[in-house]
Amino acid sequence: MNEQSLSGNRMSLAARARRERLKFRWYGVLAVEWFGYLRRRRAFRAAARSTTVHHINKPIGHRTRHTFQIADDKVLSTHQMELRWKIVASLYPKKLASLLDIGCCRGWFIFKAAMLPECEAALGVDVVPEFIDAANEAKRVLKLDKAQFEYAVLSDLERNRHKYRLPYQTLLLINTYHYMYWGSEYCPTHWPDHDYLLRTLASMCTDRMLLMSPLEINECPSDIAARAREHPDWAQQYTSLKFFDIASRYFDVSLERYLGVRPLYLMKKR
Repeated sequence: MNEQSLSGNRMSLAARARRERLKFRWYGVLAVEWFGYLRRRRAFRAAARSTTVHHINKPIGHRTRHTFQIADDKVLSTHQMELRWKIVASLYPKKLASLLDIGCCRGWFIFKAAMLPECEAALGVDVVPEFIDAANEAKRVLKLDKAQFEYAVLSDLERNRHKYRLPYQTLLLINTYHYMYWGSEYCPTHWPDHDYLLRTLASMCTDRMLLMSPLEINECPSDIAARAREHPDWAQQYTSLKFFDIASRYFDVSLERYLGVRPLYLMKKR
């Protein structure tokens, strides 16, 4: 499927209908999975009665849905994160050999990957030091040597590929791309250049990238909208049409699922 046809006025009726079906599917999965989550939560709480429970939630009050708990070798996150993992993992290769998560927060996706026997390496990077500290605390508790966490930005990975064991089979970029393009309060370093970003990301995976991120200015947080007003030349380039046009140089892109209101794209490396 040509994802360029899924944006703006060029979106076909068939593409619009497919999007609506995928959105409806999200709500169906949300309802069904809630009952499964309740069962897992009851089982976790039962197991936790006889052991110490570690709460991975620092810094307190930041991204509260990304928190999780550990009891021995069992982990439980919030319903939203458990559901996100289930949907994202459905787009992994049949055998997940290695995973890189850029913008990993407290490392939930990395831990779930590292627990798979076939996954040989899993790296999570983030620009918030407290998130990396929390992830490393969880790694210590779980004794998962395959999981690695680093405070780093994209150019750090690019400059020291050996240290970060690049490339990885699968790359996750969940709600992160717009910050890489525009910067954030946590990281002023940014790259308002789709070609650089997508070319560099493609060099860091061997099979696929999974991406969920706002690709239009009016979908981005208000701080990014303010930057866009200050830099109209960058804003002119930050459209989904431009993104998909450049992405097609490096990936075959398809819309596969939804995470809440946002589309989740499968980007198979060319």
